[in-house]
Amino acid sequence: MNRVRQTEGTDRLTLLDLHVQDFEEYLNLQSRTFVQYYRCLPLSLLKKENADEDGNRVIMPLSALDRLERLNAQYPMLFQIKNPSTERVTHCGVSVFSANEGFIHMPSWLMTHLGVVENEIVLVRSTSLPTATFIKLQPHTKDFLNVSYPRELLEYNFRKFPCVTAGETIAVTEGERWYYLDVLEAQPADAVCSLDTDCAVDFAPPLDYVEPPPRVVASQQGGSVDEPARFTGVAARMDGKPVEQPPPTPSPAAAVNAVAPGVPKRKVRFGAPSSAAGSGVSKGKAEGAGGKEQEKRFTGTQYSLNS
Repeated sequence: MNRVRQTEGTDRLTLLDLHVQDFEEYLNLQSRTFVQYYRCLPLSLLKKENADEDGNRVIMPLSALDRLERLNAQYPMLFQIKNPSTERVTHCGVSVFSANEGFIHMPSWLMTHLGVVENEIVLVRSTSLPTATFIKLQPHTKDFLNVSYPRELLEYNFRKFPCVTAGETIAVTEGERWYYLDVLEAQPADAVCSLDTDCAVDFAPPLDYVEPPPRVVASQQGGSVDEPARFTGVAARMDGKPVEQPPPTPSPAAAVNAVAPGVPKRKVRFGAPSSAAGSGVSKGKAEGAGGKEQEKRFTGTQYSLNS
């Protein structure tokens, strides 16, 4: 089977390497849910203000909205996107329904994650995802440890992500600085809706973090040995007066790997879609529904930003 006609009235699309079983499932799903093959294009081709390359919202044809309305699709409208040739799957929201028929515009990073290139075919299917309760992230670089307001940074940037899928790498920005975060884990499922929820967020040590080598000190026999612990002796003045001792400073390794049992967690508030994303849809230009204080810096593998 080399050519298959689209059911939405679009031009004929060549579906390479599509198994008969997959196409039969596709036809069976047509009557029950929204499922459609599209050629993918990068959002950058549109050069529109609502074409946000940082998040995971896509732009779909108006015919998709018509079909979703006939199927009484629920909000927020979320979708599963699949690369038919590799079976790789991710999830996204929708920004507007203004793409040319037969095409879907996606952020470039999302295309890279799926392993597809311009004009390659993807399978898009409407889906419902559970609300996120927990996400574990891993920064790519130690620079993220210097962020003064990690909670606010995540709350602001996650407005661009109506859903999150474990295994993805997302980007968050602070001014001109970019931070890349791997999504290591999500609960209660590998793919979750991140709209309007209080979500616990934990961090793993950055990918470029290196455990510092132990300090070497001279032994009484004249050799050198690894220092087993920090100096804990007593300082004294020559005049006999007491010396005030500064509090001990934990090593960088201890700071990254420390765990604070019993400390109440703090939650990140992933809010409703921003005004740019809207709360409903309309034909022609339909938009997808998709007291703060300074929080302490990340100090360990289980530090989280929840309350």
